Amino acid sequence: MKRLLVCAAAVGGLAWLNSRQVGIRDAVGVQRLYDRVAGAYDVLVEPYDWVGGRRLQRRAVSELHLSSGDTVVDLGTGTGWNLPFLAEQVGREGQVIGVDLSEAMLARARRRVDAAGFSNVEFIRADLREYEPPATASGVIAGFALEMVPEQDAVIRQLVGSLRPGARIASVGLREPEHWPNWAVRLGSLLNRPFGVNPAYRDITPWTSIRRHLSEVIVATSHAGAVYLAVGTIPDHASPTTDLPPDPQAHIDASGMDSPS
Repeated sequence: MKRLLVCAAAVGGLAWLNSRQVGIRDAVGVQRLYDRVAGAYDVLVEPYDWVGGRRLQRRAVSELHLSSGDTVVDLGTGTGWNLPFLAEQVGREGQVIGVDLSEAMLARARRRVDAAGFSNVEFIRADLREYEPPATASGVIAGFALEMVPEQDAVIRQLVGSLRPGARIASVGLREPEHWPNWAVRLGSLLNRPFGVNPAYRDITPWTSIRRHLSEVIVATSHAGAVYLAVGTIPDHASPTTDLPPDPQAHIDASGMDSPS
């Protein structure tokens, strides 16, 4: 009960602090936001763990089809939720690269990795729009990151141009549910306000870009359509594959089981 009250107080306080910003943030604004919330971030996201958030992250990691010795990049690594899963997948001979714009978030990620005893994790402070992954990377994952980047289509194109054919890209994050009543959408937006979520971001759809630029694409949703998982493979020839919208009927539940899109 005490942890629940702490979570509620933290969400309420940071939602109020961020209520003045209702548009799309530039890079400086994003950096300042996450530098500000870094100290409370793991407490703020604890409710997502209660409803299966970490299991969804693990499913996204598994969809990268990583092997021992691979290199994998975690875009928008934050406090490092994905890093232990990724480090386990690639083993001691592999490499994990965590990329984030906020130095305060990276500092907490470093502490998480140090506490877990992993020695194969590198951290890079960079804007996702400017970062170029190593060509040898076998996979890239973005957890709750790309849907906050207006230029996400250009980011995905950059990844496709940088990675070798056969590499995998996975993105999991929030989306506006199509059939929720307006009051529920507004409530969801308010609860996620500490992370900068607001209606200005509703038209940013990374799953559409993944469908457009990658092959062997799966797009699925969970939590009544509020969370998406999109994953695909770099094609042999870096050219658009499809311009289909996300399939609202595809579904991935909190345990990580999905129906194909």
